[in-house]
Amino acid sequence: MIEKLEGRFLVTFLAVLEEKSFSKAAERLGYVQSTVTSQMRQLEEAAGQKLFDRLPRGVELTGAGRRLEVYARRFMQLGRELEEEMNEEGAPRGTVRLRVLESFAATALWGPLRSFMGAYPDIDVQVEAGFQAETLEAVRLRQADMGLVPADPCAADLTFDPLLEDELLWIAAPREAEAVGIEGWSAIRRMRIAGFGERCMYSRAAEAQLAAQRTAPAGRAEFASMDMIKRAACSGWALAFVPRSAVAAELAAGVLAECAPLGRQPICHGLIRHKPREASRAAQLLHRYLLGCGMREVMIE
Repeated sequence: MIEKLEGRFLVTFLAVLEEKSFSKAAERLGYVQSTVTSQMRQLEEAAGQKLFDRLPRGVELTGAGRRLEVYARRFMQLGRELEEEMNEEGAPRGTVRLRVLESFAATALWGPLRSFMGAYPDIDVQVEAGFQAETLEAVRLRQADMGLVPADPCAADLTFDPLLEDELLWIAAPREAEAVGIEGWSAIRRMRIAGFGERCMYSRAAEAQLAAQRTAPAGRAEFASMDMIKRAACSGWALAFVPRSAVAAELAAGVLAECAPLGRQPICHGLIRHKPREASRAAQLLHRYLLGCGMREVMIE
């Protein structure tokens, strides 16, 4: 099989996988569609198995295609590492793919990342947002070199380096927070809770607390961004269970208040990497920079 493989076939394979379309992959790579079709046919012949199922609205991987994906991503990673190794004598260069939780990145990532880019202008840091489970999968599948997550996954194949101590707390507009201060958990029964939904550990932690208190809110709302959650809380429309780091400015300004009787939950943001994989020089530099740039500061009062 190996003698029939060409690197560009694997590049095209990943483009089709990510675009879920032969035509969109061709557009992305600057090919005509017949070139993509031909390369995928040759790749399937080399693999001896069908790699894609053609659907009315695109394509999706077969079981064999999913197995090949792991090795295709390893191939791409090795290519990047080889390029960096050949440029070892010059300034550090290369690409680092970082997965982050949007709520944390919005408040804590961009300052340190700007400083890193100034120190290493030839290193391209690509940032994508995702929840913890998605980030773990991306790191394992080599879709990301490292991830920023809000808790240690306690996984044997992943390393976790603590980065920043934080805490989850219940927040609301001052009037609603005052009502919670008087009534405690019983006030929740007439209030909505805003969050990211069940994929987010903040929302799961909130639901666990509600279950422990044997209470339920009047309603739940799921939003795609921390900004929407904060605006919903500031308006008095909902309360939320979020990291202090994400609402520190609003708490200081008095537009949000902590629902202190409901308690807090400590968390620790950190960097994860895949143990079996040796990190590239660029990824090692970013990892060391983030750990040493002051993001470890304890934000808990």
